[in-house]
Amino acid sequence: LKNPIGAFLNLSELLVRDFDTLEIAEVKEMVGDISDASKQLFSLLENLLEWSRSQTGRIQFNPHTVDLNEITAGVLYILQLNANAKNIVLVNEVPPESYVHADDNMIRTVIRNLASNAVKFTPTGGTITVYAKGFDHYFEMGIRDTGIGISQENINKLFRIDTTFRGLGTANEKGTGLGLILCKEFINKHEGDIWVESTEGKGSTFIFTIPIGEIDLGIYGD
Repeated sequence: LKNPIGAFLNLSELLVRDFDTLEIAEVKEMVGDISDASKQLFSLLENLLEWSRSQTGRIQFNPHTVDLNEITAGVLYILQLNANAKNIVLVNEVPPESYVHADDNMIRTVIRNLASNAVKFTPTGGTITVYAKGFDHYFEMGIRDTGIGISQENINKLFRIDTTFRGLGTANEKGTGLGLILCKEFINKHEGDIWVESTEGKGSTFIFTIPIGEIDLGIYGD
């Protein structure tokens, strides 16, 4: 919290003190920095609240029959504006009617965090693909990007609360360090696994599994 709030304090003090002598371009740059800091702060607070609720048992785990294709489509729709700004193509390769027994809000949060990270770390003109494969007792989902990749050293820091990896995105976007920890918490709730496969300079694929469990397709009609 200190970094974005510190940015607010410093930039706002500069604007108040020197407003009359600043050029329009300088004011615009400072306002842009304040906007970036506000986005980072909002993202951090959102993940902090979700994680703290998870740790204190205040998030209800309410699994029911959900369609991974529909959830993915909704997440990518929300992220489309950010992707457009970097000319990134978002691809939904999750087959229609990919039903699992899962908590809708938790799985939506996981896909949103992973896809949002992919947008941050993918350069202009890249591609992000969300896919799913069905097996006998579980679905495997992956978020694959053509981004900058992650070194083995930093891969070992992911999904851990005691040490975090917070690199800058390809447009200098800043991460919070808590998104992946939250993803791991929510996937563990579903008794699934989550991991990453990555090569520096060639992109990353974040993969997680969700047990299919009991599914009553009767709620969808005949």
